[in-house]
Amino acid sequence: MLSVEDNCGGDEEDEREEEYEDVLCEDPTSASSKSSEGDERKEDWMRKKKEIDEYEQDNDDHSKSWGGMELKNVLDGIKISQKNHGLFKATQLYQQYIDTTQEFEILRSRSDVHSTYEDSSLSPAPSPPPSRRPLPPLPSPPHPHLLSHTGSITSAKNLPLPELPNTERRPSSPRLSISLSQSSLLWRDLENVKYSPELELLTEDQRRLQEVRFEVVTSEASYCRSLDIVVDHFVKSKQLGQLLTTQDKNWLFSRLADVRTISRRFLSMLEQSMETDIMHFTVCDIIAEHCPRFRLVYVPYLTNQSYQDATYQKLMNGNPGFKQIVETLEKSQVCERLPLRSFLVLPFQRITRIKLLVQNIVKRTTPGTVEATHAIRALKLLEKMIRESNESISQMKNLESLVALNSKVNFECKTLPLVSQSRRLVREGVITKLSNSLKEPEKSIHLHLFNDYLLFSVPKEGGRFTVINHYPVTELCAEDCPVKLDTLQKNLFRLRTKQNFLLLRADSESDKLRWISAISPPQPIELSSAQDCAQMQCIRAYVAQQPDELSLEKADVVLVHQDCDNWVEGTKLSDLHRGWMPKSHLEAIVNPKVRKRNLSDVLKVTNATATA
Repeated sequence: MLSVEDNCGGDEEDEREEEYEDVLCEDPTSASSKSSEGDERKEDWMRKKKEIDEYEQDNDDHSKSWGGMELKNVLDGIKISQKNHGLFKATQLYQQYIDTTQEFEILRSRSDVHSTYEDSSLSPAPSPPPSRRPLPPLPSPPHPHLLSHTGSITSAKNLPLPELPNTERRPSSPRLSISLSQSSLLWRDLENVKYSPELELLTEDQRRLQEVRFEVVTSEASYCRSLDIVVDHFVKSKQLGQLLTTQDKNWLFSRLADVRTISRRFLSMLEQSMETDIMHFTVCDIIAEHCPRFRLVYVPYLTNQSYQDATYQKLMNGNPGFKQIVETLEKSQVCERLPLRSFLVLPFQRITRIKLLVQNIVKRTTPGTVEATHAIRALKLLEKMIRESNESISQMKNLESLVALNSKVNFECKTLPLVSQSRRLVREGVITKLSNSLKEPEKSIHLHLFNDYLLFSVPKEGGRFTVINHYPVTELCAEDCPVKLDTLQKNLFRLRTKQNFLLLRADSESDKLRWISAISPPQPIELSSAQDCAQMQCIRAYVAQQPDELSLEKADVVLVHQDCDNWVEGTKLSDLHRGWMPKSHLEAIVNPKVRKRNLSDVLKVTNATATA
């Protein structure tokens, strides 16, 4: 029987880790002004650092997961002092925070509540353990040569370490840590705020702005608590450490320990900003300062998702010992009986949530102010990082699919080299090619639509294809073909090429519309003229199964362009990405005031970032 009681790595290892952090966070240059005493301190610092570096080089396998010296150089300057973090007392895990927030946003859309904080009866309350979040389908086994892709992260060893805010605007609040340990607390309910004479001087908009900033801090505290659990309870499990190979451990847990280190430092700076001035603290300047560090750990972690999922599934299906240990760890009260995979997706959830919170701050700040400048800068940096992560993930998946497809196709026509870093799959599937001649029968054709070419193939045994023709996408135009009353043919569309046109039939009306949208993408919609467009909200998370589909998180709002056969084509308002999604995961937003507010909020953010 495998035991999982001792999973934190041992006292000696923890002491060594604390010594390492304390020594590295001392500033050797600050001692230069203290004459001989400073020189001795600097020499002692260098000696201790050298000893610990030598120890780590021989014994610390974890450092190998950092992907080189760039990240290590950044983390070396970050001091982790959990005992000084009052917000680490947060009683709510991040999974519970996300679940509560999403449910509340859906409730808000169903009502006519103008602000999250106008009605205290609607304020978020502690939630029960969240339901298991749908996870993406597992990819095919990755190609080892693609692993080098994650090494393309720009070096950050020369980036200056953000300093903690140093202002004397207001002394620290001794009761802040106690107040913030309460779950689901609003900023206005803090004792230091509630009884402050300055509260009455703030406008309602200023109060709402502080509530959003406060949510950044409290949610980061919950996030750090969840990261502590996954690192200390799962990553540092001795039983898992003895069972897993170094490669499997790196792929499964990626850079979670590094994410925690960066997040702790970020939380520390947020806390100090609050304690310095509880009534007027800001967060976007701190977020912007930390974005280079976020990028250094989040982009590799998000890019590693395919390997993480594949490794997890491989171990669960093929290693009974791993499955037993994980299931036992998941039953522990330490992790509140939440599954390991709910912890592995935390960085995905957090980086998108921070972006949404910063968007809310941008909406509420006065244009042209310093606060607005900081908020817009932070938002642009976050969007750039998320976009870079998505592009990296997409490129890796496309390369894998192109390599796999290239091994399955033969060309009867002119050969087209398939594997290219710039090529991505847009949509694939079976359609029926009709003929204008009665002598030629209908033919089942498999289409592979890429961003630059459309392949016509005949399916063969064993999942192979024979390509009979291909066309540049720039020479194609797809259009609906009206059905005549005297014919039984349905779901027809016409594909115009440079030389002629083809008559095609899809299996359903929605399939036809999806092919038309994929081959001839419509122009981006003007939000300013979309007041009459229907809106829907996601009530159950969805993971895209085709490249032309959108993945949705619970509470995402979608601007509807068309719907058919229980499928909806729309634009997600949070990032303005367009795609298809099943109607069963959505519900209509019927309140016109809510729809108007949703569009107004997006326009505020779009206009603010466009003019900055």
